[in-house]
Amino acid sequence: MLKTLKNKITFVYMCLVLLIAVVGITATFKLYDITKSIDGLMVNNYKSINAVNNMLEIVQNQNVDILNYIYEDKEKAIDSFHKDTNSFYKWFSIEYNNITEVGEKEHNERINEYYVEYVKLFSNLQEIRNNEGIESAVKFYNEKILPLQNSIKDELKNLSLLNERAMLTSKDEAARDSQSSLKIVLIMSAGALIGGFLVSIYFINKFFKPIVLLTETMKSVREGNLDKQAPVMSKDEIGELAQEFNNMTRRLQEFEQSTLGKLLNEKNKSLAIVKSISDPLIVLDTSYRIVLLNKACEDVFNLVEDKVINRHLLEAIRDGNLFDHVSSMLASNEDEHKQKIMYFKSNNKEYYFNVIVTAVRDGNSNINGVVVLFQDVTNLKQLEKMKTDLISTISHEFKTPLTSILIGTSLVEDESLGELNEKQKEIINAIKEDGERLSSLVNNLIDLSKIESDKSIFKFEKCSIEDVILNSIKGFYAQAEDKNINLYYKVTENLPQVVADFEKITWVINNLISNALKATGEGGEISINAYARQNRIYVSVKDTGAGIPEEYRKKIFDKFTQLDDPHFERSGSGLGLAIAKEIIEAHQGEIWCESKLNAGSNFIFTLPLNKTEESLGGNI
Repeated sequence: MLKTLKNKITFVYMCLVLLIAVVGITATFKLYDITKSIDGLMVNNYKSINAVNNMLEIVQNQNVDILNYIYEDKEKAIDSFHKDTNSFYKWFSIEYNNITEVGEKEHNERINEYYVEYVKLFSNLQEIRNNEGIESAVKFYNEKILPLQNSIKDELKNLSLLNERAMLTSKDEAARDSQSSLKIVLIMSAGALIGGFLVSIYFINKFFKPIVLLTETMKSVREGNLDKQAPVMSKDEIGELAQEFNNMTRRLQEFEQSTLGKLLNEKNKSLAIVKSISDPLIVLDTSYRIVLLNKACEDVFNLVEDKVINRHLLEAIRDGNLFDHVSSMLASNEDEHKQKIMYFKSNNKEYYFNVIVTAVRDGNSNINGVVVLFQDVTNLKQLEKMKTDLISTISHEFKTPLTSILIGTSLVEDESLGELNEKQKEIINAIKEDGERLSSLVNNLIDLSKIESDKSIFKFEKCSIEDVILNSIKGFYAQAEDKNINLYYKVTENLPQVVADFEKITWVINNLISNALKATGEGGEISINAYARQNRIYVSVKDTGAGIPEEYRKKIFDKFTQLDDPHFERSGSGLGLAIAKEIIEAHQGEIWCESKLNAGSNFIFTLPLNKTEESLGGNI
């Protein structure tokens, strides 16, 4: 009957269930007894005590009514007395129908007898008050009514005391029952616990000894001893498993010598190479489930490979920016690589990684997975921060003397210190222009260093992109009119709001419009357009200027890059587009340029929808 492991475990399980059932049934019966005692304690006696207290209060109120009748408002006192009489009989009826104790019925009968007489005496008092006056009524009250009232109160108090004593008796009985039940349940529970423990230990050792031996054999086979055989100690499922394991090891020996086995060896070598890479690495399938990760990834992100394999990426690394970066790779069929500098904090350490996402394609060029490599650039980031701090410091040091120079040239130019000849005026004007250009460069350097070093300078809030465009474009209408340039904007209706820094995005659009005005000749056109597509807001600033050579289209977003073109006015610092790129990337957006020589340029940037202030504020 107990040949199979299932039947053996079922037998042990049923024994334990039986023990638990015995303890549970005993506890239930004992609990029922206690509940009955408590019900008598808390329901019947309490109900009687409550009724008695209410009757006492009513008798007291009626005493006040009698005194009011004698000395004050007779009509009101009579009404109140009769209302209280009805209330008294209501509570008396409750008590009379709830007699549970010996002697309680006799108290009720005397109370009823006294109260009937009490009501009659009040009627007699009314006649005496009306016919003989207040003094006679007071005398009748003191001699007849008040003693009877005290008798009623005494009977009520005795009735209450009788029920209170019964409650105390029930309480003691309940306490004794609970203590007795507790001892019985504890003894049975202890017996069940000890018996169950001993039975479990016995059967665990008996059932799992073959499993332990089989596990040791598996470890040996894993180390390469394919000729190792597991002992077959029973004919149950474990014995069958051991037998099948032995068959498997024999087939593995044959397989290892085959061509397929050699291929598997090569695969294992590739896996070993992946595991040995010093930078963290994760391989995902198209459903973002983890297929493979190396030791470095486990150490950095505090993961255990066995626990995260086949789990979603976000279950292992809870970072929305990383998921967005990976998902953008799977959503695109064009780029083979995507990389982005990202910040992570794990195990109380801060890391900067250049996250490189590479598509894995099959023979039909379809993406069937991605490889995510985390190149550690923490030291480079620290060096970059040192560089940014140095530039910021130097820029601030330049600002004060530049201000003094500009103030001095303004004083000289105004001829406050004496008249100037034409040659002197030209020199002063050149100094002033170069000083202002240098001051603009310093200000841009300061702005750029702030953006690069401190993302908290951004004030993210919900805003309308149309309001941003209107705020930007209004300052350029006069310049456009002077150059006979048609400047206008077009915004798609019902465009959703975005979470952005209103002033910083205004600065970006201002810079793009300013560059477009410099590049566009007289009679040209500049248009600003905004529209939504794929959870993003697109904003473009398009001109009909000379265009940008292809070799400059990516470089123009680098620092200090200027176009070496006679058609483009070289009055800037070469930092405007670099600052614009930093601002847009801080918003998790992108900015790029589309241009054709002699046909104009189109600068486009995007802002994500469905982003919160927290998620943008935490972006690095």
